[in-house]
Amino acid sequence: MLELTTIVLQTPKGLRAEITNYGATLMRLQVLDKHGNLVDVVAGLPEAKDYESPLYQKQQFYLGATVGRYAGRISHGGFELEGTFFEITHKDGVQLHGGVSSLDKQLWKVDSVADGSSPSVLFSTTSEAGHNGFPGNLKVFAKYELIDTELRITYTATTDAPTVLNLTNHAYFNLNGKGSVEGHQLQVKAPHILEVDERLVPTGRLVAVVETPYDYQKMTHLTFDGHYGLDTPFVLTGPSPQATLFSEATGIVMEVRTNQPAMVLFTPQDFGIMQVRDKAGFKRFPAICLECQNFPDAPNQPQFPSAVLRPGAKYMNEISFVFSTK
Repeated sequence: MLELTTIVLQTPKGLRAEITNYGATLMRLQVLDKHGNLVDVVAGLPEAKDYESPLYQKQQFYLGATVGRYAGRISHGGFELEGTFFEITHKDGVQLHGGVSSLDKQLWKVDSVADGSSPSVLFSTTSEAGHNGFPGNLKVFAKYELIDTELRITYTATTDAPTVLNLTNHAYFNLNGKGSVEGHQLQVKAPHILEVDERLVPTGRLVAVVETPYDYQKMTHLTFDGHYGLDTPFVLTGPSPQATLFSEATGIVMEVRTNQPAMVLFTPQDFGIMQVRDKAGFKRFPAICLECQNFPDAPNQPQFPSAVLRPGAKYMNEISFVFSTK
């Protein structure tokens, strides 16, 4: 019988993370700012038990959670794989983040915890064939590791039958630990975004970001005057770091490095009725998610990078958040 637990990792360089086995979720991430003060740079709930609450179950915030089986949206109510159509759970033909009660809403097993200068925790879980409509019995591992001032998240998985898979972490970042991310500076090495329809499903068309509000190829101040913010898949190119986030107020720099072809940037206008820590200190557009993953709806769009995982192969998604100050 699995029990709810929280693992604390810390390095001599001042990086400290709290991760719960509920959804293999990053609850807290504390970083030293330019003044030597600890800043909690991710939004989360006060305690691990709060993630099991009925209120959180009904919301779609995925606060720091491991998201899957398929991060992002899948259209057509399913997908065809090797000649068979698999109908998945959906609403009006669209599934988001693997469907309800998916990887983010279950207890994971704590396989190992390592101490020392580079502490880590390894979680695992099994998603049975047919859950939310997906084929294949899937074995998933999530490793969180701290190396000096870097948080490294590694997702791996295997299957016993052909399936599709796209995992990510859904942490909400604010490098001030409060207020708004408007005023943060952002760079993303992405000359194109995926065009999406009114359901936020990719149309299949790549759109150049030049002379659009989505051009973050150079360091740009985040401002959302006149529109609702970001919920946008960016097509990554170039060497790492693929993205950099900076707050002048704290001097904290966060570089994002990944082996994935896309990054979905998401900026909620607020946290709704969710009682996140220090909620009163947050303002409009309180955080930004940088979700490193494959293209949304790739199972239905053959021109996108393949999301198919077959027996004998190993899925791997590597995401690093590297912190410094200036």
